[in-house]
Amino acid sequence: MGVPSAPTVSAVIVTYKEVELTLEAITSLEAQTVPVHEIVVVDNDPEHSAGEPVRAAHPDVRLLNEDNVGYAPACNRAAAVISGEWVFFLNPDAAAAPDCLARLLAVADEHPAAGIVTPQILFPDGRTINAGENQIHLTGIAWCGRYEEPVEDAPPRDVLITTGAAMLVRAELYRMLDGYCDEFFLFYEDPDICWRAWLVGSEVWYVPRAHVLHHYSFGTSTSKWFYLERHRLLSVLTNYSWPTLLVLAPLLLATEAALLLVATREGWRKEKLRAYRSVWRMRGWMRGRRRRLTKMRVRSDGELIGRFQTTVDSTQIQSDLARRAAPLLALYGKLAVVTVRTIGRLP
Repeated sequence: MGVPSAPTVSAVIVTYKEVELTLEAITSLEAQTVPVHEIVVVDNDPEHSAGEPVRAAHPDVRLLNEDNVGYAPACNRAAAVISGEWVFFLNPDAAAAPDCLARLLAVADEHPAAGIVTPQILFPDGRTINAGENQIHLTGIAWCGRYEEPVEDAPPRDVLITTGAAMLVRAELYRMLDGYCDEFFLFYEDPDICWRAWLVGSEVWYVPRAHVLHHYSFGTSTSKWFYLERHRLLSVLTNYSWPTLLVLAPLLLATEAALLLVATREGWRKEKLRAYRSVWRMRGWMRGRRRRLTKMRVRSDGELIGRFQTTVDSTQIQSDLARRAAPLLALYGKLAVVTVRTIGRLP
C-alpha cells in the first residue's frame, strides 16, 4: 500500500514596485521543505518593474502582468490559473520559514474541515508579533492580534479571522467563495474571506509555530481609511443576516457616529464620507452578494456571534472617545450576542 502523496500547493505573490523583497519572498518559497507545486507572481506595477529581475533569478516562476488592478483582484486572477489543491498567498514583503508550509499542511491534514490555515506573522526581528490570531469586533472593526507582543509558542487553534499576509486556502473553497472580494482594491479581504469561510461550513486555523517574517508598514496616506471603512461596511452589510443587523443596528449607528468624530479630529473625514457614498452606490451589488451567500450558508450568525469581540482592545486603535464609550458599547454588545444566539435557536 503506497504512502499518500502530499497535497499540491500553488503559491501566489502580488507585487507592486517591491522588487528586492519580492525576490526574497520567492526564495523563501523555493526553500520550503514541502515542495511548492508552482509559483505565480502578479506584477501589479503598470511599468512591470519585477518582470526582468524575477525571470533572471527565478526562471520557473510564472509571471502575470496587471496594471494596478488592486490586491484582491490580482490574487483572484492568479488563482484562476493555478492547479494546486491549496493556494498559498504570500505578501511580497514577507518571507516564510522553510518549515512553514509543512506545519500548515500538517494542521490541515489533522483537521479536514480546515479551509484556511495561516502562520504566525512576525516582524523582521523574529521576536515580536505582527499578526496571527486577529480580532474582529461586532461592528466589523478588525485588528492584528497580540500586536508587538513577544513571539507565541502554542499549539494550533481555530480562530474566527486571521491575516492575509500569509494565507493557505483550500482551492476548492476559494473557488466556491469566488475568492477574495473582487471589489476590495486594498485592505479587509482577509477578515472578509475568513468570515465567509465559517458561514459556508469551513474552519479557519492559526498555527503559531509556523513562522513568516513581514516587513510591515501600515502607511501614512489617509486614502487607506476609505478602503478600510468601505470594505468593513460592505462586509458587515452582506455577511450578517437581516435579523442580526437589526439587533446590532444601535451599536452600528453609535460606532459610525463615533468614527465620524474621530475621522474629523484625525483628518480623514473626507475619506469616511467618501466610503459612505461608495457603499450607497454599491447597494445593488450588496443585494446580489447577500443572495449568493445566503444560498451557501451552513452556519447561522448565532453559531458564530460569540467569536466576535464586544470591545475594541488594541494598541493600534487609540481614541479617547472610544475608551469613554467602551463600557456602554460593551454592555450592549454582550446583550446583542445573547439576542442573536437566541434568535438562531428559534425554529
